[in-house]
Amino acid sequence: MTKDINMNERKISELLYDLRLEKEVGQKKLCWGLCSQGTYCRYENGERTPDRLLLNAIIQRLGKSADKLVTILTLREYKYFLWKKKVLTAVGKEDMDELERLLEQKEAKDFTINKSLQRQFKYRMQALVAWYKEADIKKGIQLLEQAVELTMPNIRFQKMDRYYISIEEMHILLELARFWIKGDRKQEATSLLGEIVDYSDRNYDDYEAKVKVLPKAVRMLYPLLIEEQRELEGLLLCKKAVELLCWQGVLYDLADLMEGYLICASKLFKNEEMGRYERQLQALREVYEEYGAEIYQQEDTRLTYHNQEMYLIDEMMQRFRIKKGVSQDVLSEGICTPETISRIESGRRGPNPNNFYALMRKLETEHDYYNGKLETNDFLLLEKLKELERAMSLKNWDEARNLLEFLKSKVDLDRKQNNQTLMAAENCILFYEKKISIAEFVKRCESNLGCENEGWRDEQFWKVQFFTNYKILILNHIAIGYSYMRQKEKSIFILERLMEQLDNSKVRLEDRYESSITVVGNLSTFYGEAGKVQECLEMCEKGIKLCLASGRGIRLSKFLVNKAEATNDRAKEITLESKKILQKAYYLSSLMLVHSSSAYIDNYYRTCYDPNIEWY
Repeated sequence: MTKDINMNERKISELLYDLRLEKEVGQKKLCWGLCSQGTYCRYENGERTPDRLLLNAIIQRLGKSADKLVTILTLREYKYFLWKKKVLTAVGKEDMDELERLLEQKEAKDFTINKSLQRQFKYRMQALVAWYKEADIKKGIQLLEQAVELTMPNIRFQKMDRYYISIEEMHILLELARFWIKGDRKQEATSLLGEIVDYSDRNYDDYEAKVKVLPKAVRMLYPLLIEEQRELEGLLLCKKAVELLCWQGVLYDLADLMEGYLICASKLFKNEEMGRYERQLQALREVYEEYGAEIYQQEDTRLTYHNQEMYLIDEMMQRFRIKKGVSQDVLSEGICTPETISRIESGRRGPNPNNFYALMRKLETEHDYYNGKLETNDFLLLEKLKELERAMSLKNWDEARNLLEFLKSKVDLDRKQNNQTLMAAENCILFYEKKISIAEFVKRCESNLGCENEGWRDEQFWKVQFFTNYKILILNHIAIGYSYMRQKEKSIFILERLMEQLDNSKVRLEDRYESSITVVGNLSTFYGEAGKVQECLEMCEKGIKLCLASGRGIRLSKFLVNKAEATNDRAKEITLESKKILQKAYYLSSLMLVHSSSAYIDNYYRTCYDPNIEWY
């Protein structure tokens, strides 16, 4: 690899290089159908940067999920992602007129997106038009086969293990299986779906990648297995898929797979697990019905969650420039024209890669187009960091401590970003282990952000900051600290300012899910504790809708509990409405393995409603 390039420009190139070597994959085979080997070589050498869809596809072919990387996009690139979401929503609603209209929009032909992937997606959508609008299954199959051939030539005639297949490519194969089922080619569909299950289980060693394929394949496969009287196989697959979804906190396909388990089990035996699934499934469906999320129960495996955090170049650059105190004229000097800076900050254009890196250096930031929370070439460490964050969110402090010590032994702590990220986690663990005081915890957090002695109260602090997920996390920690010190007004002040920043961004809350859900969750709790009942209820509704829009379920029980408590506070008595909400919250927290939440709900319910409750 070329080593004489700026460190920022090497982050993603080195990650690709090291990951490919770890998997022992040749460049030609990895990029087959996506781009030429020469182009891919330039990505690894840091001479060029792949667009987000292409980067996703490459990393996914290596069995990983790119969701662990924050993406910095131009407004134009982000509009493509919004367009694609609209397309998939139109498909979910079976609105083919809207789909055809969207396919004629300029975003469908955006030259900033990899051509093969763009054409592949369009073929896939045209196949759906052929099915739903023209009732022409044969034409739909032909279009999907064309899509498959673009990046996976001859795969229908060979074993999957000969290929490296991305998640999006898997979704096309799933679509092809669906068409085969509709076209009465069920035996071929069963064989293909079985291969997809086996491939995703063996080759996607990152759970965030596996969860986007395996459950969708099982959802389509289990009815075929039932027809062949292979109920036990169907039951085991449904159980495996449900456990994977719950471990990752994903809602997509969950209700249908739980139903699949119950159908298979009813043909074989009765057991206690069936009773548990029935109650959890009922609670899940009641939430879906109340909040208009029926899409999760429809026959639609096309939508999938993503956990990517997205920033916009225009919003970042303007904030960084203002914080540094330089004009557009000064920033542009030696790089581009002031007019170019103006167009970048207004979102009318994006900088070319050379200008982007030059501007980032001049603004003294370490941001690349793609950024992990750790500065490392080892994807395993990004996965371990994700496990650490999950353990902390579930308050599994022993597990969190072990993961933290592992990461500290592996990453370069001389890198500022690494040191800050792990220091933030360590401060949190020390606080909850009662090894540092609340005051010390807050002091450390404020020091990390350079806002000691409540510098966050300064209006200028909020005007000049670009709030990355790291900064939002630390400010949440500060807010929690002040809450423990019984200074709720300070906690609410911080979180309301963060919420304002997130709401005013051009990026949707669901595209900054991790940051947004943390702020909304803590704000709903602190409003409730401060007696601001109406504000608490509004924030609970916002949080539940955000969970559903993002296809994420781990935080659902938290918002339901806050809603139940606020409902009682509003009525100034223990209500039947709150009782029903708490029941749903318990079953969902149990389903999503949020044991700390289950314990809290159980205690609250026994105190207020029924000391002898038997949940299952």
